[in-house]
Amino acid sequence: MVTVKSVDPRSLAEKAGLQAGDILISVNENEIRDVLDYRYYITERYLSLLVHRGPALLTFQIKKGEYDDLGLNFETYLMDKKHTCRNKCIFCFIDQNPHGMRDTIYFKDDDSRLSFLLGNYITLTNLSDADIDRIIKMRLTFSDFFKNLAGISSHTSQLSSHSSQLP
Repeated sequence: MVTVKSVDPRSLAEKAGLQAGDILISVNENEIRDVLDYRYYITERYLSLLVHRGPALLTFQIKKGEYDDLGLNFETYLMDKKHTCRNKCIFCFIDQNPHGMRDTIYFKDDDSRLSFLLGNYITLTNLSDADIDRIIKMRLTFSDFFKNLAGISSHTSQLSSHSSQLP
């Protein structure tokens, strides 16, 4: 569930009746947790959006072009907080940065969403089985990288078989 910050004027979302402050629960009965869910599920031509507005649950039907944007804007790009590395590696280059630099220099990024969307480096050691299942379901392009890693989860063999089916 993510909160809509604003709706673009004359957009598909505005025409359908969505408003700032609405809480987007699902698209075509798929829960929306963040930008990956949202971007993945809005590619369909026919959308059913379940929204929480005040005490009411509302459903909006939208017909659109396959990759047309809806015109919804959210608080942050990820629609969620960034995921940080939980490892405590003694050789971590972030920990070796000098003191007194800007805060972003010390952020230990390990967010698979940013890796997919922007090419950020991640260690892959902080992915849960649910994260890996989602990567497989969405057929995210960096899954080919996963097939070469052994032992990151019980899904390693699944990743290899699914990545061979990717275009």
